[in-house]
Amino acid sequence: MRHLVLALLLALFASLAAPVQLRAADGLVLYGEFVSPARPRGAVLLLHAAGQNLHEFGGVAPRLAREGYASLALDGRFGGEYDGHRNRTVEGLGERILTEADALGDLDVALAWLRARSPGQPIFALGSGQGGVLLFPLAARHPDLAGILAFSPLPGDLFELDALAEARRVRVPVFVTSGNEPFEIGGARELLAAVGSARRAQYVPPGFGLRGAANLDPAKTTEVAVTEGYWAAVLRFLGSP
Repeated sequence: MRHLVLALLLALFASLAAPVQLRAADGLVLYGEFVSPARPRGAVLLLHAAGQNLHEFGGVAPRLAREGYASLALDGRFGGEYDGHRNRTVEGLGERILTEADALGDLDVALAWLRARSPGQPIFALGSGQGGVLLFPLAARHPDLAGILAFSPLPGDLFELDALAEARRVRVPVFVTSGNEPFEIGGARELLAAVGSARRAQYVPPGFGLRGAANLDPAKTTEVAVTEGYWAAVLRFLGSP
């Protein structure tokens, strides 16, 4: 019965998610999906892990909406196929060379779009894997963000930028988490220790945990207690002043 209810909720969300097309600085069309509850109290920019696409958040955006948060999930230019879905942004890359600077510029565009549709509301950014590490330079250049949430960030996931140096420039609130693997936990802790923010939080799962934002999707963890543990930590962070 629980799986039937979840399927119905996801189907409802799919019908409510609005397709978005943005234009990057180099002319690339950025594809995304936006959803907003009737009375949003904040908004979250969602960035998937390397080699994936916005469908990584297929089970996450509906829960954010139920909690009162609008979201914009972006097909990043460093992505690919995931869960049977294509990355439409990547399909338009053509002969462009992938750079972290361009990926950051895409986030600037997406953030500006989300701000325009969420006037007066706190804006957060949540990223998975490499997408989570990119949030540190993003936060350094956007000190008005309400906070960033990085899932399974590893300093070595950036090649052109020094992730730890970028983290030292961050002054916004930071939340990090990971699976239960010691290497992941340590990488998240290293980045968190580098940030200059007064409000920092790390959630370490007490038992099982996956890599990345999949931990927020009950269809991926298949364990309600695991998913709810991560959500409790995320919602504490989002709701804190």
